[in-house]
Amino acid sequence: MRISTSMIYSQGSSQISNLQNAMVTSQQHISADSSILTPADNPAAAAQVLNVAQMQSMNTQFTANRQAAESTLNMTSTALSSVTTLLQSAQSLVISAGDPTLTAANRSVLAAQVQNDFSSLLSLANSTDATGNYLFGGYNISTPPFVQTSSVVGGVTQNGAQYVGDQGQIQSQVGADQQVTVSTSGSALFQSGGLDIFNTLNNLANLLSTPSLSNGALTAGLSTASDGITQTLNKVLTASTTVGATLNQLSSLDTTGANLDIQYAQNLSNLQGLNYAEAISQLDQQTTTLQAAQKSFVNITNLSLFNYIN
Repeated sequence: MRISTSMIYSQGSSQISNLQNAMVTSQQHISADSSILTPADNPAAAAQVLNVAQMQSMNTQFTANRQAAESTLNMTSTALSSVTTLLQSAQSLVISAGDPTLTAANRSVLAAQVQNDFSSLLSLANSTDATGNYLFGGYNISTPPFVQTSSVVGGVTQNGAQYVGDQGQIQSQVGADQQVTVSTSGSALFQSGGLDIFNTLNNLANLLSTPSLSNGALTAGLSTASDGITQTLNKVLTASTTVGATLNQLSSLDTTGANLDIQYAQNLSNLQGLNYAEAISQLDQQTTTLQAAQKSFVNITNLSLFNYIN
């Protein structure tokens, strides 16, 4: 078989090109620290890598959701703790107001304190999270859920609060099969079942501001106020317990999520991890082979009839 000069060039060029491509591929594997650059490298492993990567991405999103939920619930817990302290203080004030030795002036001072409690409670009911979303408005997170109202009835100013939020419960997907509620209804806490803590505090302030008050009227009014404050306090404590339990659940899921992240990373490493020693050895071998092929090609292409005769 006669081998033409063009065939020698073609075959030599093709061999060198193939060797160069193999070297480039080896360098890409080393640079990417991966044994799989395209599905063609290992179709079965590539499919598993895609599946594990998707689960890892979902786990990362669940982690972000939990962090957001924990932030909101921690702010809610802080607000509820402040409400608890305020109501306990108001309950103590009611007890103090029952002291028969108090004068009308003394009770007027207590009335001013109750009015301050009213304003503080309204502010707490309109608490926001770290991003400025209102905590107690249901789905309505962009505007204050409570608006103060005021009217004059029989010459007496009646202050109150109107709930303008809704009853929606915001859910967050914090795990593959877990959702948690991250909102608390303000109306359920402060205005439900015929009980309105804002009206209770307003009525208490007006009671203590009344100059001439019989002992019977004072006792009855204080008893009504005490019942209202106690019932609201119980609701707030129950809500605080629920929030605390949810935070504990999220903490447990955080641990599970962290373990899953380690597992996914290990699985990916096992599937596409690169054996550096083997890869470097292969690259060295390819480099040596390429250099030999290039030298051989130069020598062959430089041959002439006179070189051959000599």
